[in-house]
Amino acid sequence: MKITISKDFPYQLLFFIAVVFSYVNQYTLSIAVWLVIAFLTIRRYYSKSFLLYLSFFAIIAVLGFVRSFFYDHNTYDIIRDISYFIKPVTGLLIGYHCFRNNNINFFKTIIYCAIAIAIIHLLIVTYAVLFEFVRNVHDLRHYGGYFSDFETFALIILLFHKKFKLNISSKIRYLFIAILTISLIAYFARTNMIQFAIIVAGLLGLYQFSKQKLIISVVFIILGFITYNQIVALNPARKSTGIEAFLYKIKNGPREIYDPYVVNDNSSRFHDNFRSYETKVTIQQVLSRDDAGLYLGNGLGATVNYGSNIWTNDGTKVRHAPILHNGYITIFLKTGLVGISIYLISVFYLSFYGRKLQNDELDNIKLLINSTGIFLFISTLVFLGYYLKLDNKSLFVGGLLSYYELKKVKFSSNL
Repeated sequence: MKITISKDFPYQLLFFIAVVFSYVNQYTLSIAVWLVIAFLTIRRYYSKSFLLYLSFFAIIAVLGFVRSFFYDHNTYDIIRDISYFIKPVTGLLIGYHCFRNNNINFFKTIIYCAIAIAIIHLLIVTYAVLFEFVRNVHDLRHYGGYFSDFETFALIILLFHKKFKLNISSKIRYLFIAILTISLIAYFARTNMIQFAIIVAGLLGLYQFSKQKLIISVVFIILGFITYNQIVALNPARKSTGIEAFLYKIKNGPREIYDPYVVNDNSSRFHDNFRSYETKVTIQQVLSRDDAGLYLGNGLGATVNYGSNIWTNDGTKVRHAPILHNGYITIFLKTGLVGISIYLISVFYLSFYGRKLQNDELDNIKLLINSTGIFLFISTLVFLGYYLKLDNKSLFVGGLLSYYELKKVKFSSNL
């Protein structure tokens, strides 16, 4: 039997490699691989809309680099920050490059990549439970990972397969949905729950104004508040295990974003709301210097002094942090209010990207793009958004934009 490989398969393979390395907790290696893939897949043509979106992140990186000359930052810290701030640009380019071909089905590629990631994740979780005797949520997440935006995207695509004209048999689709669902549950990730809710609401058209959709949205919001209040009433213990530990994280979620009274006193409040402490200390540090840092930041290479050595998830101690959990505060530290403004423009640009066409598939892809923009606003608040070392949303968005553009050109040519 003769086996033929499509000439476009290398692009799908390179995209998969980029996705895999986004899960590798060795940032120097992963960004090096991304840069090589971006170079290998480079294209000659880019749309004006994509270049405009890309320019937002390029401008932020350039602004931070220029501002670094106004300070006596360590050269290593500057180079490290350059690698962090070019990641969104690199990821968007890889996604855009790899799917700039009508012969490649973006959604099928995403699903097959996600299934491979999910299977690997489930094998790791199974090993942790059977051979390392892991019995609590915290240790399980330490072994298997803390979230997976990519798998969440794939699950949503499968659930809304009709909207995207996904030609996969029912048996395979149900099997894939089961694998992805079990894998995502094993992450116990609040951000993925939020991602799922935001994007599903978008694909259901709840962000498009009408009396009926407004009522449905209000009902969902009320149910959300009721559910949260019930979790608070249950009062899950801080040192609990299993599902109760996950419920405690949900209960404490709002205070993690900003708690004005948190101090570095090694208390349970400090450890639970450490992200809030980061935000508080960063704002104080930037405002304490009369050097235009409020508007233009302290440049690439700037760090935040925690006041003591803090253990990280990597098992190392850090006193001067270059990157924080909150993406907006990280951008504020390096590029000030100007950088935050540019980033917010990029979020709004994606959230309102495209215009409604007389084509259901294109309109649904547009809804997916817009909903992802809304999620990106939340993701940046709690998990650095595109700037997270383990992020792969930029790969997804770059490919989705490319796929949408090609579909739109094909639709226009058939009119």
